[in-house]
Amino acid sequence: MKNEVTKSTAGKFIFMTALLLLSVIGCKKSNDDIDSGKNILISDDIVSGTNVMKANAQVAHDWYRLQLSFLLERNSTLAGNALGFMGIGLYESVRHGIKNAVSFSTVINQMPAMPDKDKNNGYHWDISANAAMAAMLRSFNIGLTPANNAAIDALEAKYNAALNPSEGSASFERSQAYGREIAKAIYDWYLADQYYASNAGYTPPVDPAGVFRVWKPTPPANVPVPIFPYLGTSRTFLTVHTSLTAPAFPITYSGVPGSDFYNMVKEVYDVNATLTQDQKNTALYWVDQGNGVGYTPNGHDIALVVQALEQNGANLGLAAEAYAKAGIAQRDGSIVTFRSKYANNLIRPVSYIQGLIQPGWLPFIPTPPHPEYPAAHSAVTGSVMQAVAKVIGENVPVTDDIYVFRGFPARTFPNLFAAAEDAGISRLYGGIHYRISINAGLDLAKVVGNNVGNVSLR
Repeated sequence: MKNEVTKSTAGKFIFMTALLLLSVIGCKKSNDDIDSGKNILISDDIVSGTNVMKANAQVAHDWYRLQLSFLLERNSTLAGNALGFMGIGLYESVRHGIKNAVSFSTVINQMPAMPDKDKNNGYHWDISANAAMAAMLRSFNIGLTPANNAAIDALEAKYNAALNPSEGSASFERSQAYGREIAKAIYDWYLADQYYASNAGYTPPVDPAGVFRVWKPTPPANVPVPIFPYLGTSRTFLTVHTSLTAPAFPITYSGVPGSDFYNMVKEVYDVNATLTQDQKNTALYWVDQGNGVGYTPNGHDIALVVQALEQNGANLGLAAEAYAKAGIAQRDGSIVTFRSKYANNLIRPVSYIQGLIQPGWLPFIPTPPHPEYPAAHSAVTGSVMQAVAKVIGENVPVTDDIYVFRGFPARTFPNLFAAAEDAGISRLYGGIHYRISINAGLDLAKVVGNNVGNVSLR
């Protein structure tokens, strides 16, 4: 009996010692191998990864800033409406690092399922984001110069060297490969996209003699066919926007002085006759034309988002969702806006004023070649700002300093939508939109922005 007790006690001792040893080893892997500054697990032989909701978002901001520099350089750099796809790609590359997050493929119209991660291996999602963004910039940008490619290579290498774990480790290779796999899936989806930006075959309607109701070619270019007449038939990211349009233009056409229509146009004429310097600066500030002079309109919108996220310390998970929803709102806002424009086909102020008020009159800024109602800057910029505000907060301020290099001081807005309102009123000061069209654009933006911003990803 004594020997049996002794054997039993010895066995228990060995068993407890083994448990203690395993406990010590386990504690070391789950504590000693953690970079406390980044909350990143370093070990490759345990399920590990970046805590995306605590990780620094600078890797995402830097990639967007590089993309913006390409847009500033020349306005045709970015393929189509790629910013929408790029934002979704960023989110998908880090999604598995966000607790209970779902793929956008569960809510986006005709979006294919995205590649899944390995079930029992660790990932570092900031490395995945770095790889995905580098691959998407290479894919989506048209005509990259050697300097552009070198800039992409340098930024990718910078973050590869800075992020844990080190290059060459199993976790690094796995995370990088996953980011690139996501980028390829996003780009393949983009190539099959239904987005109709051409105006080939479109014939604009013509007014009867003496009537100034429908769009006409506008000076100085007098482009005979307006742009994006079929954009409204494109696939929207959200099915709720498939047939959405702004309300029909509410004022009956009239060329009679004193009529509601005449007075609406006359306000543009009168405002342009007495512009203050501040109003001129506002009009010029929102002239986004690329080619080294300014960002494209889409680029300016995303630049505002970058600044808002940086200034308010968004983490990588929040930033990824905000960038994705910004791009979704930008695409859907554009489609809905141009669908509405061609449903109404309203004349621009310059054509009416030259025909019925003052021959030879020109607005303060050039008129873009597409119908007037609703105003695109207020509608599209507003859609983006409202969508992002639903992610980061509707009372979050932003300071926009992207045009300091053009001599404009930074503009500070109490919230994101106030920036859209500033963009909208700039078009009245510029002489290219009626006030009613600006306000209709902002109303439409609230609808689109709220629909996008309220999409649940948990």
